[in-house]
Formats: sequence, C-alpha cells, structure tokens
Amino acid sequence: MSLVAACCNTPSTETQWDNRGEYQILGIKIAGEDRKTYRTGPKDSKRGLIAIYDIFGYHPTGLQFFDRIASSHGGFQLSAPDFFRNGGITNEQMGAGVMPWIHENGDFKKNHINEMILAAVEDLRKDGCTSFSVFGQCWGAIMSVLAASQENQPFLAAGGPHPSFFSVESLKDVKVPVIILASKDEADMIPVAASVDAKGFAIKCFHKRYENMIHGWTGGRGDWTIAENREAGLDAVDQLGAYFAKVAEANSKL
Repeated sequence: MSLVAACCNTPSTETQWDNRGEYQILGIKIAGEDRKTYRTGPKDSKRGLIAIYDIFGYHPTGLQFFDRIASSHGGFQLSAPDFFRNGGITNEQMGAGVMPWIHENGDFKKNHINEMILAAVEDLRKDGCTSFSVFGQCWGAIMSVLAASQENQPFLAAGGPHPSFFSVESLKDVKVPVIILASKDEADMIPVAASVDAKGFAIKCFHKRYENMIHGWTGGRGDWTIAENREAGLDAVDQLGAYFAKVAEANSKL
C-alpha cells in the first residue's frame, strides 16, 4: 500500500473550535493501560459511530468534523479514541519521516488499534447503541477498513474522507459497504468502490470526489475559515451522516 504523496508534504493548520463533546476513559484497559476517547453526539441515540482521526491526532478541524457528524441526520453517539499515546505527528516530522512515524505509532496490530476500536464499541453498546459504523480520515480511513475486515466485526459500513492506502487490494477483505470521499490528491477511487460493490452488499458503496479540496481538508490540514473549504467540509459531513443513517435504517428492518 502506498501513502498519498500530499500526506507527506502538507502540514497541519492553525484553527480553533469549541468542542461540543468530552473526553472519557475507555471502559476496557488496552494492554493494561487506561486510554481515552472523545465522546460527542446525543446520548439517547441508538446509532453508534467510531471515528478515527488522521495522523495529526485531535485537531480542531477534525473535532469540529466529528461534532457535526454526530449531530447530523438525527444524531449519532460518536466515539473517537486517542490512538496516539504521545500525540499526533508534528509538522517537523513531515516529509520522509511520515511512514516511519506511522509504522511506529499507527500500526493496526502493534499499536492495538482494533482493540481500542472494539473497546469504544462496547462503551457505546453499554450506552444504548444497537448499530455501529466506523470511519476515519486519511490514515484513519484505512484503519476503519481494516477494522471492518476482521472476522466477527460489528460494523455496518466503513470508509471516510481523503483516504490513504486505499486500493482494490487493500479493501479486498472488507466485510461491509464503504463510503469514499476523495480529494483532488487521491488516485481514482471508482475502481475501488466497484470492487467492494462486487461483493454484493445490500447497500452500495458511495463515492464522491471533491476536485477543489486538498488531501486532509476535513482534518488536521483543514482550515474552515476559508469559505470553499468550509462548504466542502459541511457537504462531507452531510454525505457521511446520510450514509451511516441509511445503513443503520436498513439494518433495523432486517
């Protein structure tokens, strides 16, 4: 799998956002340690979402994105675990240092990514959620797909905006439909979506390309004080919320 080139050379932005949610400790210890998560959304919703940030970790634009999705389309209880014990990547570590940093801090198995995701699911389940989807930004998007490729995985859908490492091969084992919101910097994602649709899921994959957006515009590289970025960001919020509401509704009718 290859990393989107823009992921290596585009720094994070300085932005602000007043968080609507709160940080909590996951109910299950991970490798014997307490780990935290960001929880947001209406507490009476029965629809759960696991959100996976990009390599910059908790960033104001990313948290705004999560808050807005959690309140969209009737609302979701959203949990965004803090996967990086020492914080996200710094701008000084960009360039050639990105892939080594990901291997050290964001490896699906070594860094207990799936264990944290499942712990967050169990917390949502205890809080009344009966259906679950998972999504992420950039690196987080492929993490969502890997989580949804495991045996006995609990999710109805996966995917996310400006994904890195997405290919027909990397999505070959995914067990749910996928939503792909590409920026101008990603490769053509239509064959990827088609390869997942070939699995015959009841809900088709959703794909949209934002030709004027850079890789990372909904997360650490996003500056929504720029009107065009904000408009595209809010559209991505709407597309994700609508898709996850759709799969949850379809599941409730089974």
